[in-house]
Amino acid sequence: MNNILEVKNLKTIFHTYAGQISALNNISFSIGQGEAVGIVGESGSGKSVTMLSIIKLLSENGRIIEGQITFNGKDIRNAGEKEMQNIRGNDIGMIFQDPMTSLNPLFTIGNQLMEAILKHNRISKAQAKQKAIEMLKLVGIPSPEKRLSQYPHEFSGGMRQRAMIAMALSCEPKLLIADEPTTALDVTIQAQIMELMKELKNKINTSIILITHDLGLVADVCDRIIVMYGGTIVEQGKVDEIFYNPQHPYTMGLLKSIPRLNMGKERLKPIDGQPPDLIGAPYGCPFVARCPKAMQICDIKKPEYKEVGKGHGAACWLLYTKNRGGE
Repeated sequence: MNNILEVKNLKTIFHTYAGQISALNNISFSIGQGEAVGIVGESGSGKSVTMLSIIKLLSENGRIIEGQITFNGKDIRNAGEKEMQNIRGNDIGMIFQDPMTSLNPLFTIGNQLMEAILKHNRISKAQAKQKAIEMLKLVGIPSPEKRLSQYPHEFSGGMRQRAMIAMALSCEPKLLIADEPTTALDVTIQAQIMELMKELKNKINTSIILITHDLGLVADVCDRIIVMYGGTIVEQGKVDEIFYNPQHPYTMGLLKSIPRLNMGKERLKPIDGQPPDLIGAPYGCPFVARCPKAMQICDIKKPEYKEVGKGHGAACWLLYTKNRGGE
């Protein structure tokens, strides 16, 4: 499988009045053509910063200081704004968390959808309108011809999110990044949006990065899972390997906190403590303060990423002690 995206040793920092925040610390991963990958973790783990670093939409106080971002065979880390404007929306589609704040309330859905199509395609307005109608049909919005002339406030939450997906897919991007696409939706609409993304992946072979804090959400859509914590990747692997053979204590903690139908009176097991303060680069494992299996070395030295199977690995000192007989 050819990789559409490769990220190597990426470091992103933010300058604040309190000090320098190390938002991403040496993260590396790849996305194959037509592959769906879920990036999961708690709020503040670095999921959204990863997306914003890839598409170069960091705030003014944010900066990539190390690493490489290769998209479609080209290093785009140092690409200029004009080049990135051609890539965003055209080659990389984006779905942000809240469609109500992402859609302009002053313009109709049709105007906003056609603007995205006209920006990246040399076609007439009539052709753009027909393309917009086709995209609304594709994402399951009824009476698309009528809906084009309506404003965002006339759409339900689920329909606004579908309109955002239509906009993101309007130029048939090679990669679709969805940042918490179902956060503000009820569970029924969540399931519909996830099923829609799964269908679109199969129809047009678009690679997908699904960013979420919900492990259960990615189980049916994604091929692989990347688990982030404290600005680092603590584990990654195929969905079945993460769910049935987790290697990092943080991944295990996330899995134990997922509600199950067969739980009965069993209580959920939350992960005690709070996420780490990312001001300054941590010396040891970022999960050490909350880890029930922490050792002395975890506090003084950051664990290296270790593969435990093909495409499955984790950054945990426990993987090294296992090979030494548990010393």
